[in-house]
Amino acid sequence: MMKQYQLLSKLAISPAMIVAISLGFSASVSAEDANFEDLKKSLKFDKSEGPPANGAVSSYAEALENAMPCVVTIFASKSVEVNTNSNQQQEELFRRMFPDLPDDFFERHGGEGDGKRSEQGLGSGVIISPDGYILTNNHVVGDADEIKVTLPETKKEFSAEVVGGDPRTDVALIKIKAKGLKPILIGDSAKLRIGDVALAVGNPLGLEQTATLGIVSAIGRNDLNITNGGFENFIQTDAAINRGNSGGALVDARGRLIGINTAIQSNFTGGNIGIGFAIPSNMALNIVERLMNGGGEVQRGFLGVLLSELDENFAKALGRDEQSGVLIREVGGGTPAEKAGIKPGDLILGYNGKQASDVQGLRLDISNTPPGEKVTFDIVRKGKPRKIEVILGELETGIQAFAGQGRVSPKVKPQEFVEGVRIANIDDEQREALQVDEDVKGVIVESVKDNVAAATAGLRPGMIITQIDQQEIKNVGEAFDIVGEFEADVLLLQVYVAGRRDILAIPLTEE
Repeated sequence: MMKQYQLLSKLAISPAMIVAISLGFSASVSAEDANFEDLKKSLKFDKSEGPPANGAVSSYAEALENAMPCVVTIFASKSVEVNTNSNQQQEELFRRMFPDLPDDFFERHGGEGDGKRSEQGLGSGVIISPDGYILTNNHVVGDADEIKVTLPETKKEFSAEVVGGDPRTDVALIKIKAKGLKPILIGDSAKLRIGDVALAVGNPLGLEQTATLGIVSAIGRNDLNITNGGFENFIQTDAAINRGNSGGALVDARGRLIGINTAIQSNFTGGNIGIGFAIPSNMALNIVERLMNGGGEVQRGFLGVLLSELDENFAKALGRDEQSGVLIREVGGGTPAEKAGIKPGDLILGYNGKQASDVQGLRLDISNTPPGEKVTFDIVRKGKPRKIEVILGELETGIQAFAGQGRVSPKVKPQEFVEGVRIANIDDEQREALQVDEDVKGVIVESVKDNVAAATAGLRPGMIITQIDQQEIKNVGEAFDIVGEFEADVLLLQVYVAGRRDILAIPLTEE
């Protein structure tokens, strides 16, 4: 069953439609004189350990008394273009459903007459400084024409500006012109354990100052495709959170901020089913610092490689007894990785003194490093450990350059040779493990998904593709060039396996 993730902001498309959906803004506006070092002096931290397990807790009132005054309501609005024909169809439908509507109803409630309408989003935010800096989600405030913030106790309303927003992590920082606000006490999300108490505070479904109780269900959740870009490291909680909770606080038993509520996994009802996700407070503050230092945008480090987990087959091929580390499958031409001497088949065991245990964690660590910084990789090549220093590039420009390496057929997904098939250049260790002679040139099949045409035709991981469309190949670049220009429906491959050569016919289907 396909998983559904709901961002937690609430949106009313127009007064006539009475609809609630998520609001997906993305751009950012820079605030004047924004400086993280100045902001940091006013932040309040408490990174001590949590309370000892000395018996049952009868109330979390004190924790919520500390946290709830720091959680605000955010209203964001944006003017969007309207399809005139669609408006007319909606008007005709409403008139058939509600024949007693007054004649001027749609003039009064149908939006502006120039083909535009106003979208209103409702979310939450967390005060982090006495002078009005507020942490929230990018999808709540990004690209909004107008942002209003209502304080929880006085109900006083302020206009807010976006200091910066990052769609890749869904973190945003806004500011209101106010003094003497109560900032939240910020905890250390790195010390969280599964089973720790978690309380969600926000404005679900417009119900201001709502608090719910649960636990930390999991940490380090990633690859959920919630954010635009995949830099995910979510806290999972069963504390009940719903639409309108976006940007609100996830706090611990002392009322310290440990996360920013962002999304829920939901069923067809769109309601809470006990699976919510929050951005860890440490990660959110890291993004705030980089937003303020980067003029409202986050600059990320770029290496220029294609990574994969080290499964059992690759571990055996590389002579590894354990499946630890991250495998480099491809190195882009002209990238920082190539310039530093990193090669396909290298196994990354560490990054800047930190263990590299999985692809998502390593990607996040690299992206959190500023461009231009020199970093050290601990790798294993041909069974021997070595250190390689790399000066990282900038992600946005680097991705464009890396994407230009080779041509990929429109019939296949990016980074796939044909549908469901990934290939790589064959290295000396793989030749030795597979007992392939030096005179056999080609590329190795890394993986083949079940039930795709290539699998049905007999293509298997470990095979060496020596010819494509009756043309000999020596590397991945040549393979992608041939496939990129191939226009027929069936692709002929010559493969080498177990000391013999064979021909396979792979049907190509349109995506």
